[in-house]
Amino acid sequence: MKKLIFFALISCSLLAAAQTFGQSSMDNNSPVLLSPADHSAFVAYAENNIVIMRWATGNEKEVDHYVIEHSVDSVHFDPLHQVVSKSAIDMDSSYQDADPYPISPVNYYRLVTVNSDGISEYSPAVRVDVNTARTPVLEPSVIHMGSTLRLDPYTDQLYQIDFFTANGQLVKAYTVNSSSFTINTTGWPVGMYFYRISGEHQPLVTAGKILVI
Repeated sequence: MKKLIFFALISCSLLAAAQTFGQSSMDNNSPVLLSPADHSAFVAYAENNIVIMRWATGNEKEVDHYVIEHSVDSVHFDPLHQVVSKSAIDMDSSYQDADPYPISPVNYYRLVTVNSDGISEYSPAVRVDVNTARTPVLEPSVIHMGSTLRLDPYTDQLYQIDFFTANGQLVKAYTVNSSSFTINTTGWPVGMYFYRISGEHQPLVTAGKILVI
């Protein structure tokens, strides 16, 4: 009986010591393992039809890189961009990425944290709607011999604008890197012309027509 009491006292003492040690470790600011990325802080939103993605992190010691994935149905995701980890250990880091050419009016994005050991963590998917009708168009639609055409809206990139006759013959091609440019229609017969706008990463941004008088 005395032996049982003795072992019980020892067990209680060890348990109390362990609790005391755990408490003192927290009080002494010992390292605490944090989630590499606060996936709840992953946000995505549209700004002038460009999707901006932001996220914040905690301890990145074990993080190799991040992957932004994109989907149009919230089920099948494809890699969009890869972002190298800053490898922050004692400080929070923030990141920003962008999708300048959303391929659908409805888009889904998620953040994948890839650790050095190959294990991946996924954030919930975030839906972003864009107004695909707001692609650049040429204004005005009626021009004279020499006129200034505007790209509305202009999204700060390099465009190529090709002009065609009604039967598809190329008349003139312009490279444009500003919101407006001058077009010289000297020698063009009066009539309707069609244009096609292509971007640096898009073979076809939009198409339309203008009237030369």
